[in-house]
Amino acid sequence: MKKIIYLMSLLTLTLVSCEKEEKVTYDGNAKVTTTLSAESVTLDKDKKEETALTVSWESTPLNVNVAKPIYEIEFTNGKKSVARTASESPAVFTVAQLNKIVTEINAKANEETEISVAVKRKLGSNYYIDFTEKKLKVIAYKDLIAPTEWGVVGSAAPNGWDGPDTSFWKLVGDDTQYVAYVTLKDGEIKFRKNNKWDVNLGGANGSLSDGGANIKVTAGTYRILLNVDAKTYSIEEYSWGIVGDGANGWDADKGTDIKLSYEGSTNSWKAENVALKDGQIKFRLNNKWDTSYGADSAVEPAPEQNGKLSSGGKNIKSNAGNYNITISLDEENKAGTYKLEKL
Repeated sequence: MKKIIYLMSLLTLTLVSCEKEEKVTYDGNAKVTTTLSAESVTLDKDKKEETALTVSWESTPLNVNVAKPIYEIEFTNGKKSVARTASESPAVFTVAQLNKIVTEINAKANEETEISVAVKRKLGSNYYIDFTEKKLKVIAYKDLIAPTEWGVVGSAAPNGWDGPDTSFWKLVGDDTQYVAYVTLKDGEIKFRKNNKWDVNLGGANGSLSDGGANIKVTAGTYRILLNVDAKTYSIEEYSWGIVGDGANGWDADKGTDIKLSYEGSTNSWKAENVALKDGQIKFRLNNKWDTSYGADSAVEPAPEQNGKLSSGGKNIKSNAGNYNITISLDEENKAGTYKLEKL
């Protein structure tokens, strides 16, 4: 069986260039067959430099003269994919490299996630020969996340105009934006790089410019989204808290929820040395019931001191004592985890 495609080749003649379609006929039975060194992998952060996975492949001949092949090793989890390029088989991935890859495609830490791995060979700008996919079950670890170079500074910021600035972090699931969670005072803010004024952004009404005007804000706890390339920003009220008769009561809009603080290095929310009473608790956004999370449990109240969260889930049983409380949220999928650690 033969297949015909059209490749774009570039001809250059004395300062003039033009594109030309070149018809290529190749063996339609050609295929790239992927092989993995394991069907399941548990990644250990204490063994970052050790080999975690070897991806091998066989590519049957095209029977056509084309450039040296470049292969793309594509890792997919649902709708999220990332690729790494390679020129020849096999490709070896260390624990740290594989953990970074599966984290980029939203694999959850400490939970088994099944992903797809496929080696693809490209012909032209947008055509791949046939390929196979392999399934890989992987358990990733939660690695410490580094803050970005950008921060929030100003009279309204916690450390004023001199800093250190409140850090922006990469927004999980959106590579175009940075996020900062910050409690502000009445005043003004700007965004700057590396705690210096060499590169800074200011503006108004969601638009920014290099060295632009100070941004006026009112006191409150906010989520700030920053897109450096597009020079845009947004500021919205945003605070997670603990609610319930095991905390300061169930009433909404009174500002009595026990506030959780963002830990960017683990992408989680935490409150330390919290005094709880015998009762029940949940977690909610902005002291309101519009968005709340409880235990993903068939029992109410859920007796477990750590477990999974779901949007609008069950109340969690609390016992009198002091605790460090941590939650991690996946708002896109309306899920998460919680942990009550008694001191």
